[in-house]
Amino acid sequence: MKKRNQHYVFRAYLKPWSKNEKIYCLRDGKVFFSNLEGVACERFFYKLEELTPREIELIDQAVIRSSREPTKTYLRQFLALYSLAPKMKRHFASGAEPTFMSALDELIVNFGEDYHEQIENSLLTFLNSMLAGNAEFYLDSKQAAKFLYALSVQYTRTKQVREAALSQIGTTFNDCDTRRVWSALSHIMAMKIGESLYIDRQRFSLVLIDNDTDTPFITADQPIINLHATFTGKPPDRLEFFYPLSPQRAMLLVEASSRISDQPISAVSVNSYNVRMIQNSHEQVFSNSEEYLASVRHLVCSKPGDQRIRT
Repeated sequence: MKKRNQHYVFRAYLKPWSKNEKIYCLRDGKVFFSNLEGVACERFFYKLEELTPREIELIDQAVIRSSREPTKTYLRQFLALYSLAPKMKRHFASGAEPTFMSALDELIVNFGEDYHEQIENSLLTFLNSMLAGNAEFYLDSKQAAKFLYALSVQYTRTKQVREAALSQIGTTFNDCDTRRVWSALSHIMAMKIGESLYIDRQRFSLVLIDNDTDTPFITADQPIINLHATFTGKPPDRLEFFYPLSPQRAMLLVEASSRISDQPISAVSVNSYNVRMIQNSHEQVFSNSEEYLASVRHLVCSKPGDQRIRT
């Protein structure tokens, strides 16, 4: 069966903000109570598309070629696998049995969603550990590798990151369809970011911060944000992640030299992080509190697709 409604923020992550599988959502200046199934998703968001030889060459030249071995080989293998099913569909367009073509169509639609579900299941183990106040897995090299890759995937997989890339590059670039390129490139960028964080993991600390105030942490359709993100069109020169885990707890992956305390923080600090979540969101902001979302909706432009902070 084809999975038409495909999520770029997974439902299990959002559950700590939900009640009976429903969550408060702020979108277009309105607060409403929605099923988890109906938020942070788009029809056929991960549907596979065949990349042209020029598009494959663009990805290889821009990202893969500078990678070290064996990463370079893995990335090229992934890129070949990504286009395999659509390429087969074109090859067998005439003369193939209907049952075979139906199965191939289902694979093209479901592969990306199924792939993300596997990564989500891996990340969920670490999320549950952090929600329980335990981040010791980061000290184990194998566990850290799995965690940092899964974390990086959640950062690059979203509609916000895709649309930001398209706004900077345009819908076409060097005769390549940028949207089609990004659907594959987002996976490759996650692998590159995860690898970089793993190699430099001694430079980073994973910090859990507790929120004992009456102000809840919120999250959004871009749930992991870079604290050094810019809104000038220029890429940030540093990468440190903030990732809310529940209304009462959040995760920071920051440079070890940063003086971040794991002690409970003030309501002012919680609000500061929440504003950053709103600023980095695309269309939707989530909370367990209808009242809190109503109190911050003036910060979000009501124009669809424009979620920037008002100045």
